[in-house]
Amino acid sequence: MASKAQITIIIPVYNRGEIVKRTLDSVANQSLRPLDVILVDNNSTDNTLETLMEWKKKVETDDFHVHVLSENSPGAAIARNRGFKEVTTPYTMFFDSDDIMAPNHAKRAIDAFAKNPEPDVVGWDIDVETLNGDTTQYRFCDKNALYNHIFHATFATQRFAARTELFRNVGGWNEQLLGWDDYEYGVRILLSNPKIKKLTGAPTVKVILQSQSITGTCFSSRPHEWETALNIIDQTLISNHRQDMLKYIDVRRAILAGFYQREGDNKNAKRLLSEVLSRSGWYRKLIMKLFYDIIRKGGRGIALLARPLLCISK
Repeated sequence: MASKAQITIIIPVYNRGEIVKRTLDSVANQSLRPLDVILVDNNSTDNTLETLMEWKKKVETDDFHVHVLSENSPGAAIARNRGFKEVTTPYTMFFDSDDIMAPNHAKRAIDAFAKNPEPDVVGWDIDVETLNGDTTQYRFCDKNALYNHIFHATFATQRFAARTELFRNVGGWNEQLLGWDDYEYGVRILLSNPKIKKLTGAPTVKVILQSQSITGTCFSSRPHEWETALNIIDQTLISNHRQDMLKYIDVRRAILAGFYQREGDNKNAKRLLSEVLSRSGWYRKLIMKLFYDIIRKGGRGIALLARPLLCISK
């Protein structure tokens, strides 16, 4: 029987047996019914799969369908693609296995689509809890969306829902990527020129950073993963005739090099910065070095500087 739900929530899970229940319970507490949930165990080596199956048995009802799948190939992108194959609802929301949604979160998204039938995407601000327990708010940007995504990752997994048709039209998650796969996916989504609606009000998602998260908290430990994503984005921009945005991807490389240096990885910092400078004219070299220095010294605010400083550069 076809689902009567309007939205499916897809969550890939890898070795989260001890903490995923917090996320799952926040999903079970959603006020929206009917609701479809797809959980994809990504070849976990702990008790994750057992935890998912036990939770399904406990919470599943006629109007709350839970599908537990297994994907043996490693990577969140592969797991998300596996889950997405099973979606039959008109809207889809991806989520992560260590974050929490408020009880009205899914209903808020569906109500927004119902009241505003034109948007392909609805997005929202989120609260982010850092490793030291502090909480800060990350804002979703629907204006200058591609630029803001490049600098703020505004289309990260937990920050929007979209028409299932849109996800299908832009293609699946890039399975080459083991990091920044949602960052790369967000670029492709935005290059399709979707209609976007930003939701106002208090955040209904709390992202809880983990030292073992998919993205991680130490850039220099996995430089290949971040740089591969940026290289793929370069090619995507070129194939979509958006060479005007390539300089901002180079800014992201300068920022990444600054983080490498801040973390004590002088070798990768110099290598990546040299790569950026090698294709820059004299003026852009100065700007890229400035951005690198700001980050390595602990500064912020590059997004506010990049556009005005680079608008005249070659």
